[in-house]
Amino acid sequence: SMWHFSPDGLSIFAPNGDLLKAHPKKMLCPEFINPRNGQMSQDCSYFSYASDGHRYVWAGSMAGDHHIQAFDIDTGDYAGYLDTCSTPLDLEYHPARREMFLRCAQEDTAGGNPGEIDVFSSATLSANLPMIKFNATARPYGRLAIHSSMGPYGYSLANDQSFLTEMDLSAKTVSATYDIPKAYGGYDTTYSPVNQHLYFRARVCCTCNSTDADMESCGRGPGSPVLVQTGPSASETLQTGVCSSGCEGSRADTIGVYEFDTVNKVFVDNHNIKEGTGWGADPVASPDGKWIVLLGNDGGQNVRLLQPGANGESSGPSSRDVAMDFEGGTPGKTAISDVAFVQDETREILIVGASTDNHVVLVDLKTFETRKLNVAPGVAESTGGGSRKLEWAIGTDYVWVNGGESKEAYILKITGGIETAVVDQTLIGITAGNMLFVNNFERLREVLSTQQSANTDTANVSSIVALVLGSLGLLAGLGSLMVVMNQKNSASELAVNACLAPGAVDIESKSLGSKMVN
Repeated sequence: SMWHFSPDGLSIFAPNGDLLKAHPKKMLCPEFINPRNGQMSQDCSYFSYASDGHRYVWAGSMAGDHHIQAFDIDTGDYAGYLDTCSTPLDLEYHPARREMFLRCAQEDTAGGNPGEIDVFSSATLSANLPMIKFNATARPYGRLAIHSSMGPYGYSLANDQSFLTEMDLSAKTVSATYDIPKAYGGYDTTYSPVNQHLYFRARVCCTCNSTDADMESCGRGPGSPVLVQTGPSASETLQTGVCSSGCEGSRADTIGVYEFDTVNKVFVDNHNIKEGTGWGADPVASPDGKWIVLLGNDGGQNVRLLQPGANGESSGPSSRDVAMDFEGGTPGKTAISDVAFVQDETREILIVGASTDNHVVLVDLKTFETRKLNVAPGVAESTGGGSRKLEWAIGTDYVWVNGGESKEAYILKITGGIETAVVDQTLIGITAGNMLFVNNFERLREVLSTQQSANTDTANVSSIVALVLGSLGLLAGLGSLMVVMNQKNSASELAVNACLAPGAVDIESKSLGSKMVN
């Protein structure tokens, strides 16, 4: 099922767009004073969300008191909430530990949450696990990377710390830090289990407030003395400038994305975008880690693709630029806002969306052929300059695309290659929000394993439907029924390595949705 988190609450849909369940905001989010305008509000505010793939769907709420909400993965019922640290930014599940890790912007010691990393058990919502504290700056905004192939370790970055933090997930402590060369900090990050490398965007310092500076404007303030270590303004002398997000896309953003080997604990390389188009990029990985996509500060001109290889080796030699040619972008700014991967036994497709026009671009990753598709030809740019979100309903032919300004959602149907993609349905009255495809993949694995043990013909669609509906709750059952009826090979696509299809993606990747982005 497709879960849609928005200011209006949570709505759960079947992959084809049928509404299955809705939680209105009055049932989920307490009334609070909006700090931006001082007015009372009961809108929900979700920034982070994730599925553990077997028991709960988790969402970080910033409406009033910050907390984590947990929903039953089978029925969609609201199981409850847990207090947490300030500004929940990033959720990552570790299936081997059965623990969900949350990265916050700041600890909340006064509220009983003395750390920036909170930990929750999927076994019970009543468990009170220790938090991980960085003892760092007052508000170290950052991201998180957790994966079972890293063993009992994870990594975190902060926008104002020039080092990568390694965490011992067993001891719940910081185990090591690694200096980031010539960087002020790091932020957007992703990980590939193929080579066990971390990819993250470096944050730098740059000059500002003059016509010959890296950035003409310093933003909200006049700037301050900073050490610029990259680009044409690099100097050992302090200069008037800014650091971190204010320098993204500037000529000082020459590092781009760092590639870090988590096995040997060394930086392997750094990657930027196509020469002459701009500087800097945000990295996104496919669920299986076979592809790294760099979303550049180039106004929507291209994406750069990397293919991770062997551990310790740079992904640079595999780089390939694919033209997107989105309209309406600003040079030096990021226009591409999201991607989705469609990966199964016959398809290897990347779908790219931008916040500047109504097109999505489909890329056949086997041939690198592309196709542009207008999802809303009858309206003006439907995101209103906001973030375009995309999500594949795994194991089906459906890909969801939002249009926040027009309050619409577009459901693409892709029955084969990129040439078969069409807008199958347009949903109206959909408030801008975030989408996550959810299914109980552990239960499906058990069903498939039981079926194999009984020597049941896996191609028998009615048998699969009966088994799934007999084992799952309402939502997972309906979602699985849609999968089976729309794709006969869904059983093999949803299987883990130990079950049916050779090369099938493992259960951890499947629980992440249609891409890995932090």
